[in-house]
Amino acid sequence: MVNLHHQLLMILKKNKEMKKKILSICLGLLATVGTNAREVKSFCDGWEFQRGKYPDETILATAKWDGKWQPVSIPHTWNNKDMQSGYDRFYQGEAYYRKQFDCPTELKSKRVFLRFEGVGACAKVYVNKRMLGTHKGAYSAFAIEISEALKYGEVNEIVVLANNEQRPDVIPVNHRLFGVYGGIYRPVQLIVTEKSNITVTDNASPGVYVSQTNVTKKSADISVNVKLDNADLHATSVSLETVIYTQEGKQVAKNVKEINLTPQGSQPFTADFRLKNPHLWQGREDPYLYKVVARLVKDGKTIDEVVQPLGVRHYEMVAGKGFYLNGEKYPMYGVCRHQDYLGLGSALTNKHHDNDLADIMEIGATTVRFAHYQQSDYLYSRCDSFGQRFHSSTK
Repeated sequence: MVNLHHQLLMILKKNKEMKKKILSICLGLLATVGTNAREVKSFCDGWEFQRGKYPDETILATAKWDGKWQPVSIPHTWNNKDMQSGYDRFYQGEAYYRKQFDCPTELKSKRVFLRFEGVGACAKVYVNKRMLGTHKGAYSAFAIEISEALKYGEVNEIVVLANNEQRPDVIPVNHRLFGVYGGIYRPVQLIVTEKSNITVTDNASPGVYVSQTNVTKKSADISVNVKLDNADLHATSVSLETVIYTQEGKQVAKNVKEINLTPQGSQPFTADFRLKNPHLWQGREDPYLYKVVARLVKDGKTIDEVVQPLGVRHYEMVAGKGFYLNGEKYPMYGVCRHQDYLGLGSALTNKHHDNDLADIMEIGATTVRFAHYQQSDYLYSRCDSFGQRFHSSTK
């Protein structure tokens, strides 16, 4: 490679015309593979917080609220101390978060979303005093498109009303088994895409769903379902590329579909693969992960891309014998993990998740019971890469 590079430099020095041609070819290649793929940015800084309830329960009241707003960074909970003092001695109810967002003019031709990984326990999201969405449940993520309410080239006000008051229609129905911390206690992201995208708002999922069947050491059938969304008023021609790479970056499978994407909501498209001699995900012994890439291409440019991990494995419970992973008996012993720290509550950073996983790994655990709810996206991804088996349970 070094010799080839040296020879190319010598040719370019001797022939300026060839240099121009090669430069032109390189620019053409860049244009072909160039990407306008989605932008995902942290939206965790610059928030302000105020606890309380308004008599008229309207968002307009926030503009008239007398009192000081407290600067906070997300993740944040208002119960980081009082909830740990005992049942019925903590604040449960409404609180407000607000943030100023200076929206660039160039986003006017895009789609803009807010993705909340967790708000305890119910939320209402407002942009410029216009309510754009609600969500119930403290532990599941949700995403809301805010494009239509934004003022491009201006400063916008984002307000989130959070409420962790116990109620019979939201699980858990009370705080007796474990307290539900109030607040935006997990990260928030700003996601920007083109008009056609891999859907963002399908329960805040990646929009790419990978399943596997008939897994052996000789082969594995992999199915990748991708949901696409077109916000234009007309159909648009796109290509959906679904590619599987090894952990080392080698492409092992690819499927390309030419699609006339209609503006009729989310539409699923499936690509099926058979991997030969797959490298199996063998828990802590060998937590090998493939990479599945779904790529949306228009006019030769990637306009959206989502990457998902893939651990190829087969598991089963054998009566009287136990749990088997890829045909090998796999001992399951471990711990139960809740998502709170003394003095921090549930508002944990990745550092805290890493600290817990380091302790779990140190004692030799092979299984983590996530009680009793969905936990951090980051934590799941780390368990995948460390080789931990895990499950969530309400029992």
